[in-house]
Amino acid sequence: MELPAERIDALFAEWDRSDSPGCALGIVREGELAYARGYGMANLDLGVALAPDSVCHVASVSKQFTAITVALLAAEGKLSLDDDVRDYVPELPDLGHRITLRHLLHHTSGLRDQYGLFRLAGWRDADVQSFDDVLEFARAHRRLNFAPGSEYSYCNTSYSLLALTVERVGERPFREVVADRLLAPLDMAHSHIHDDVTAIVPRRASAYAPRDGGGFKVADSTVEAQGAICLYTTVEDLARWVRNFGERRVAGDALERAMTPGALNDGTPLRYGYGLALGAYRGLRTVGHGGVDSGYRAELLWFPEVDFGVVILANLSTIKPGALARRVADLCLGDRLGGDELLDAPEIALGEDELAGLAGLYRDARTGLTRRINYEDDALTVNGGFGDRLTLTPLGDGRFRVGEPPWEARLAPGADGALVYRERNADGREGVYAAAEAAAPTPETLADYAGTYTCPDLGVRYTFLVRDGRLVLRRRRHRDQEPEPTVADAFSLPQFDLVFARDGRGDVTGFDVFSERIRFLHFERER
Repeated sequence: MELPAERIDALFAEWDRSDSPGCALGIVREGELAYARGYGMANLDLGVALAPDSVCHVASVSKQFTAITVALLAAEGKLSLDDDVRDYVPELPDLGHRITLRHLLHHTSGLRDQYGLFRLAGWRDADVQSFDDVLEFARAHRRLNFAPGSEYSYCNTSYSLLALTVERVGERPFREVVADRLLAPLDMAHSHIHDDVTAIVPRRASAYAPRDGGGFKVADSTVEAQGAICLYTTVEDLARWVRNFGERRVAGDALERAMTPGALNDGTPLRYGYGLALGAYRGLRTVGHGGVDSGYRAELLWFPEVDFGVVILANLSTIKPGALARRVADLCLGDRLGGDELLDAPEIALGEDELAGLAGLYRDARTGLTRRINYEDDALTVNGGFGDRLTLTPLGDGRFRVGEPPWEARLAPGADGALVYRERNADGREGVYAAAEAAAPTPETLADYAGTYTCPDLGVRYTFLVRDGRLVLRRRRHRDQEPEPTVADAFSLPQFDLVFARDGRGDVTGFDVFSERIRFLHFERER
């Protein structure tokens, strides 16, 4: 069957201009690169167009290369996936639990995520992040988010430690091991692990983000810590990688294990293998991964039952390649795709009073995180975990479609009659947020929080002050921010929540920070 080229190109038309960044697209059908095109520009300074051989950073798509390299070493008896990570990275502290390489592979380690730590420590997007920087944060851990194997929580730190393990087992740089074991055998000649941000990369596409007021600004990656990210590659090379998913010419047994779901300690299956997200779309199984770093966006999506793959590499932060890849599949797979109850459900019109009645503050007592549901411009929106706001599309019976690609949320009364907001993300994680009455702290209460606090895990100080009746957070290398009150002694900011602690006399002694991938990061009040 001939691919519908015009309809595919129409999906990318808004970026197919000489004044915009855009995407490179590759479609792999039955092991062959059946369609490849670039849309938009690889470099706006030089007027270079994107093409299938443009080199892009694919961010977390890199994780599968790290994981499969580890799996190959395990198959050769050079390590075991049930080894303690401290056998290879003894710098990590003993946190009272055994963290295995398998925990790292499946994102069940309980370690805090490195990128959240960088942000909380005051690092800027332009700061270079090295292996040593990640290791410094890792060894400063004083507690885990949760006991290893008890939960799934996506963790970039885990994959940086896996790459460091590969280096120490192989006694040579990680980039060389991956190149020898995976890239060279598949003739991925334009791919490499990028461990030096000053290195010249022929045909590299620059990355961009929107500039306030219009236009674009450069948003290139500054990360040198490999493992979690740092694969630079092309659509053409990734098509060879996808072809190998079916052929298994390289790393065959390791690929099979990589595509097998992991499990929690209690046997609950995960939707994640070794560096690969395992899901389904319209009745067909999917294997793949997305990637986000600076202005780069990427998606690799393979349908094993029909041997069909889509690769999208984007160099603009607002592009959503995960959703685009599925739209490409819609056009190309036709009647081999079935219906989907969530995706196909029609939007239900709710009245203004009904929508407004759902707005409010919701809190997950287990994770310390909050969700604010707002009613504005005739729609409900909710804050995402990384500072964005997402529209809640009503489907009836308290169900909502959220995000792109979509996932499901529910809003319904709980056992006590109060509303409960539940969200179940594509990776299977569920958050349960109970309706909470927002606190309204007085100026006297706000004065209790004023002072300076230190965090040994990060080596930073945060200072709170009261200005014009509002609490203000002042921290190094950041503009002043005004946290929003949530429940008593708790506040929220766009990417994290914080909860103050008091002693027996009622005096504030410190606070804990909570984010999507970090819990109980403690700051102690200076006296």
